Formats: sequence, C-alpha cells, structure tokens
Amino acid sequence: MFAHMPTTAPEAGGPVDVVLITGDAYVDDPGFGAAVIGRWLQAHGFSVGIIAQPAWDSPEPFQALGRPRLFFGITAGNLDSVVASTTALGKRRNDDACTPGGQAGARPDRASIAYTARARQAFPGVPVVLGGVEASLRRLAHWDFQQEKVRGSILLDAKADLLVFGMGERAVLGIAERLAAGAGVAGCRDLPGVAFALGAAEPLPPREHVALPSAQDCQRDPWALAQATLLAHREAEPLSARPVLQRHAERAVWCNPPALPLSSAELDAVFALPFARAPHPGGGGPVPAFESLRASLTVTRGCGGGCAFCAISLHQGRHVVSRSPASVLAEADRLAASPGWRGTITDVGGPTANLYGFACASETLRARCRRPSCLFPRRCTHLQGDPHAWLALLRAVAARPGVRHVFVGSGLRHELLLDQPGLVAELCAHHVSGRLTVAPEHSEPAVLRRMHKPGVEAFLAFKDQFERASRAAGRRLELMPYLMAGHPGAGPAEAVALARFLAHHDLRPRQIQLFVPTPGTLSTAMFCAGRDPVSGEPIPVARDPRDRARQRALLLWWKPEEAPAVREALAAWGFDALIGRGAGKLVGPGPLRGAWLPRPGERRDSGRTTRGR
Repeated sequence: MFAHMPTTAPEAGGPVDVVLITGDAYVDDPGFGAAVIGRWLQAHGFSVGIIAQPAWDSPEPFQALGRPRLFFGITAGNLDSVVASTTALGKRRNDDACTPGGQAGARPDRASIAYTARARQAFPGVPVVLGGVEASLRRLAHWDFQQEKVRGSILLDAKADLLVFGMGERAVLGIAERLAAGAGVAGCRDLPGVAFALGAAEPLPPREHVALPSAQDCQRDPWALAQATLLAHREAEPLSARPVLQRHAERAVWCNPPALPLSSAELDAVFALPFARAPHPGGGGPVPAFESLRASLTVTRGCGGGCAFCAISLHQGRHVVSRSPASVLAEADRLAASPGWRGTITDVGGPTANLYGFACASETLRARCRRPSCLFPRRCTHLQGDPHAWLALLRAVAARPGVRHVFVGSGLRHELLLDQPGLVAELCAHHVSGRLTVAPEHSEPAVLRRMHKPGVEAFLAFKDQFERASRAAGRRLELMPYLMAGHPGAGPAEAVALARFLAHHDLRPRQIQLFVPTPGTLSTAMFCAGRDPVSGEPIPVARDPRDRARQRALLLWWKPEEAPAVREALAAWGFDALIGRGAGKLVGPGPLRGAWLPRPGERRDSGRTTRGR
C-alpha cells in the first residue's frame, strides 16, 4: 500500500477534501485516470490525496490520509480488475502492467466492491463515488466472464452512493462543488454522467427514460441481456440520450445521459496540468504500463470506430476530441527537456491516431444521431476534418529541438488511409520504426459485420499501398495485422477460412487477441445470447475453452512450434485435407496436440506457459 500526500496541501490540521483510491500504481501522468482526476480537482481548488493499491483485508490502509471532507473516489484503475487478473482462457495472470515491477495480485477482483467496503469501514458516513472503466462498464447488469454469470450493477454490489461513468472530469468536479456547497449526495443526482440507486419506496425521477430489461430478466434469459445492452448503447450520445432505468428486484439503477465530452481547449487544459510524469518515488519499482507510454504523445480522446468488442468508445465516447497543435508541441518540448531523454517519441496518437482533427460537422445532426459507429458500415458523410492535420502535426513534432525521431505506435484505421496515399508514403519514409500495425481483425464477411469492421478488401488494398510506399522509401517495413480469434460469429469454418487467408497472403501475425467477453460490449451480448442483438439471427459462438484455443492456434499457422496444435484443430473440426504437403495445405504432417495443453518440457503456472529449467 502506498499512501500519497495530497496534491494540494490543505490548511494546517485540516482534512483532505477528496481521497482517491486506485487499483493502479500511483503514476502522476495523464495516462493514468486517478492522476488526471486528482490534478483536475486540484486545479479547481480542492485538496486531494491518493492511496494506490491498498491492502484490502482491513480498513487501516484506507485511513492513511484521514477522513476526507467531501468524499472517497474509488476506481479499479485503467483496466477492469477482472480483465487485469484473468486471461481470455480463464487463467490467473502472472503480471499486471499497472503495478510496480509488473507484479500480479496487488488489486482484488472487482476492486470497486472491495475498496468501497473498506472505505465504509474506515470512515462511516463519508460518501463514496465509483468511477473508472470498471464502474462504467459494470454499471448495469453485465456478464462476468470469470464467474461465467450475469451480475447486477456494481453500484448496488459495492453499496456506493454515486457512480460516474465515462470520462469523469465534468461529473467528478460537479460532485465536489455541490458537496462543498452543502448539497449532499441527493443534490448530485441530476448531473450528466452520474448513475445512482433508487430504493424500493423511492419515486422515479420525473423524466422521460428508457426502461431496460431487469437484472433478473437478464439473469434468466441471455436474450434479455442482449436487448438491455443494445438499448443502453443507443442512449450513448450525450446530446440525444435519455436516462436509462434498470430494475434490480425491489431496487433500481438510474443512469443519467452521458456527460458532454471536453472541448479541445479543455483537453489541452488537462494535459497542461502540472503532472510529474513519473511514478511516485515510493512506489517500489518501474511500472510497465508507464514505461510503454512515457515517450509518447496522446493527441486525441474518444473513438468513432464503434467496434462491437471494444470498450474505448463506451468509456471515452464516440466523438473524437483533438488537442491543439500548440498543446501537443508544448508537451513534446517537455519530453525533450526531461532527464534521460533519448530523442525518440514513440507515438503521436490515441485510440485511432489518424482521426486527429476529425469531428461531426453538425451538432444539430449529432443530437439526432444513433449510429453506433462513424465508420461502419461506411464512413458517415458528416465526419469531417482536414486529412492532412495529423501529418502536419507529425512534421511539427519532428521539427522540435531535441527530437530526432517520431514514430507511430497507435492503431490506424486502414480504410481511411486508402484515401491518403501521401500520408502513407510519409509514414513509411519517416514515422514507422520497422512495423506498422493495423487491425483487420478477421477475413470473413459475416464475422467482420458482427465486429463492425470493414471488409477484408480494404485491408488488402491498404497492404498493397503500404508495400509500394515501403519500397519507394527504400525500406523493408513490415505490416503487422492485428487479429482476433473466437469472436462471436466465428465458428470452425470461419476460423479455418481465416487461417487459409493468412497463409495465402503469407501473413504471419504476431499480435493476436483471443476474444474476451468483457462487460458491457455488444460482442459480449452476442457471446451470451448466441444471436445478433439487432437482427436476432443465430450465430456460432466459441464458448468451449478448447475451441477458443484452437481458433487462436490457427492464427499462428506459420510457427513450427504451433504445428501440432494446428493439426489437432484441423483434425477435430474435419479439415484433415488441409494437413500434408503441397499446394493448398495449411500444415505439414506430424503429431497432434491440443493447443490448451502444455508442450513437452513446459509447465503451466497461473495460465502462463514457461519453459522448464
């Protein structure tokens, strides 16, 4: 447990206004949510203390900074705590990138619940406000993939007073200001981006709202969960959303419409806050997640892609907010002046780097929009921006004193790059360190439709464009496709078709994700129901861990050590004709071994395979 002194010193002998509890290490950097909220409150005159990764077996660690004057703010951290601790195949992880030294076990599963219980014990009567990704995605009835069941709202399980969902600057500041003015928790219930519980005898707020299938209905019937998820997604646009209500037996959860995203000027103000841009010195070692982003520049917030499996647009919002060039260049100068600077900026991006400078052209139309994606099934005509703005920003950052190299590490929407050959040429010449990652995710049309991703033809066209630009630049760059196995809609036939597609085009992916049914996403609704939430059409779903492991192994068709698993998958699914030598074969003959089994000479430890000594 690390108890950190307030970011603003309170009056002598006075209490801290707000104590934030986080499941992450305390890293005072804009890439960590607790630091952003702490600095934001500090900038508006509140004193803040942060307690990072406290032991949760007693209330004592939660008393380290005394009784907060206004409230406890609790977050599980930058990730859902179950996602942080559990692999896609349900094994315990051996590491945690947001913990000093990468050590696992520093936060409990469903940390929001455990932390709230201890905070209540530490100081009874102090309001508790939940926030962060875990709270956002679990605020309604949701599927818990670790427990393999539908759980009710985390707000009720934690017995918190309020829950802030989405990016929290506006809502948290509103709560702090109202509590400081003596309004009480009930006086914060109308704030956008806030959810709260209603007791059995409490009347509903007198507002038009959308009633979701109840938590009990969702627990009895997966189709009810799918419909509840779909209805909640349709109320995600701040300008047009209505409140949503979900009954939980005799109680209910009420979610106001989301808060408006920050403006570009407000986002600039966030990044201009006096972050130390380093882990707390008493933290106990380097924090891997920070090491991966310390030399990068985040220039956007939000994502218009609307991928069905992704939590980014659910939490950050669908509308992209871009920082001003002046703000980005000022941060680049701070990086170049930092101790140990080596001259390389590893990324200038965000959730989707090449959406920098793009936004909806009409607030009036945006207020009526209920599209889940600005890019699928085709780019919205109202998504407008200067396609050269991001390239101009890359050039400007590269020209700053002390900056020798500027690379791009964020994901790119390759279908947008098809219309920007000049940008691709310059990326290949100057801003790709060796590999460029894009995310086609799959090859089969039916699976891509479920994912809300473009057809594979767009990827193949971009692949050709990239390879020509790489040759023209005199470089041997590699295009790395990011792929997903086991997504709903992908059965054995689709998995084998993807492997054959990769082999035909000699694509050898190194970045592979096995679908995880994380709370709140449309893909998880499909996983649970076995049906498309919109059309009701039945779809194949890989739920058996063996089938999921087989799908993953097929994506690694090119690795000799994976050949036994590839053969086993093909044989199990009746594709023996693809085993052998010669044209049209996927893998040569040899032994078969299940992908979920350890190889000879290996041992399994908490879900990670390691070589025996």
